[in-house]
Amino acid sequence: MFRKSLEKTLVVASLLGLSTAAMAGADQFRGTFWEIVSCPTADGYSEEIYLEGSYRILTQSVEGNRHATSTYQIFWEADGWGTSSGSKYILNGKWMEVIQENPPYIFLWNDHFRLIGKGKAENFETHFKVQMVVNANGELVVDYVDATSCETIDGEF
Repeated sequence: MFRKSLEKTLVVASLLGLSTAAMAGADQFRGTFWEIVSCPTADGYSEEIYLEGSYRILTQSVEGNRHATSTYQIFWEADGWGTSSGSKYILNGKWMEVIQENPPYIFLWNDHFRLIGKGKAENFETHFKVQMVVNANGELVVDYVDATSCETIDGEF
């Protein structure tokens, strides 16, 4: 749903100097955003929903005897309304990336959002997951799940 925002978040993180290889301990950042998303409705049309809210970014790295792992999470909350229907919505979601930087190398990317309609408005959910592992034989194994139902039209971080 928020792939444009995700790209913008990564750009913002890089501008802030965040690097999964350089993270130490845990850090938090907060900000605001707005977006317009388009969600397919049960009647075959699309509802454009304007969202305005806040996000919290949490970064953490853990180094142990055998593994170094970095975690990057974004928690989203917003209020929204349908631009044509006037229906009201609440958004909550979480985006997470986990990287294990030692063999076996693991990269997990999980994106999950719920757009809850108030009253008779429809509910929408987006779930996107990618897991990549370089196994003991050096082979790349990819597991991919995508249940996306809405997409970003416009937005600003």
